[in-house]
Amino acid sequence: MFRSQPNNRTRLHTKPRSLLALALMLLASISACSSMGSLEPLEVTLTHLAVTEITIFETSLVAKLRITNPNPDPIAIDGASFKLYLKDKKVGTGTTKESFAVDRLDSSVIDVTFHINNASALLRLKDIFDDDDVTYGVRGALFTEGAFGTKKIRIEKTGHIDLSDMNLNEIKGPVGDDLLPPQ
Repeated sequence: MFRSQPNNRTRLHTKPRSLLALALMLLASISACSSMGSLEPLEVTLTHLAVTEITIFETSLVAKLRITNPNPDPIAIDGASFKLYLKDKKVGTGTTKESFAVDRLDSSVIDVTFHINNASALLRLKDIFDDDDVTYGVRGALFTEGAFGTKKIRIEKTGHIDLSDMNLNEIKGPVGDDLLPPQ
């Protein structure tokens, strides 16, 4: 009986071919990624904030966020997750499951529902009203679908509100007969 045995020469030729194919595929994907060029980061701006619900433990807000794409190609977004900060301390989180596209060199406004921990926010209110300048921030991630799965685009926006421009004495004013409506 004659049995065929694979010779070592056949095995040696098979391995280099599969390694060569793998290397070529890797090289092609690297060159495809590098040909995309570097993208400018997306920008986020808080344009409006409205209270929608207040309970003893939590306050819900709807924030309008403007997402600006300074790149020459549109970007498709499939949901987002954010954290809201007051004076560099996280006070709430927000998400949207909305899918939208930000056209090239354009912007889109999205609604994001934020849930604020009232205990955390109340601890900061005294500090906020004691200062004339309040810092806030929105940090988060926009999710996109790509050839290799979901990709996060990190975004961050910080700013400040100058309370000295607002007449807070009307809000913090003395409580007395002068606040009652005339009879």
